[in-house]
Amino acid sequence: MTIAVNRPSGVAGRPPPSFETTYGEVVPAVRAAQMRLLEQRWMVDRHGTPDDLAALAGGRLATVVAGWQTAGPLRVTVAVGGGWNGSAGLHAARTLAQMGHAVTIVPVAAGPFGARAITASPMLRGAFVRIADAGHRAAALAEADVVVDAIVGCGLQGGARAGMANAIRDVNRLARRIVAADVPSGMDADTGFAWGPVVRPTVTVAFGLPKPGLAQAAAYGSDLLLADLRIPPAAIRAVGPGYGDPFRQGPIVALRAAG
Repeated sequence: MTIAVNRPSGVAGRPPPSFETTYGEVVPAVRAAQMRLLEQRWMVDRHGTPDDLAALAGGRLATVVAGWQTAGPLRVTVAVGGGWNGSAGLHAARTLAQMGHAVTIVPVAAGPFGARAITASPMLRGAFVRIADAGHRAAALAEADVVVDAIVGCGLQGGARAGMANAIRDVNRLARRIVAADVPSGMDADTGFAWGPVVRPTVTVAFGLPKPGLAQAAAYGSDLLLADLRIPPAAIRAVGPGYGDPFRQGPIVALRAAG
């Protein structure tokens, strides 16, 4: 689902931007490779699997989406790509459906994340969701109160493939509100560089720790939230000196770029 190309010159050596909560707690940014190491530490310490971690992230995502409910169920469309971000999106879809919201899933990948495979996915067992094929994608995005962008996350290296890029354009063109999972799809998580079309979210929910590119997402006008994935604090301090306790006021906190 990715195309590896060289990064723009001069970007890799820049120090990562700093972030902080609205109550002044400094939160270090971590690059995608560092985050993968922290995720591995999470799985070792908790005897968990990538799907367990995706379920936790998806639950946090669902909580943010459900926060827009005022009266009656929300109409939520989840744009799901391949990889771990897509898994988190499917778990969010299941949780939202179990809350009573009207959920539609739009697959943006073939193979294990295609429409037929998603329909049979154990992640959605017991959940009433609708699967929209490519011909109904525009309608599903346009009719939603909230669109969840779970197309691609930290794994993107270089520009999105044509099908994915078209889906990103459709999300930007048709969605009323967009909640991006971890990083906006199409954006380089380490640099914020846009190799092509990038989702312009209303809110971005960073998982565990913010990635440096989210400073650019904030510049685009996205609100930033940070969701607790229960990563051991000692592991985080090993990659980000100065880490305190950003989640002392809850498992989802508002974040801002500090510099």
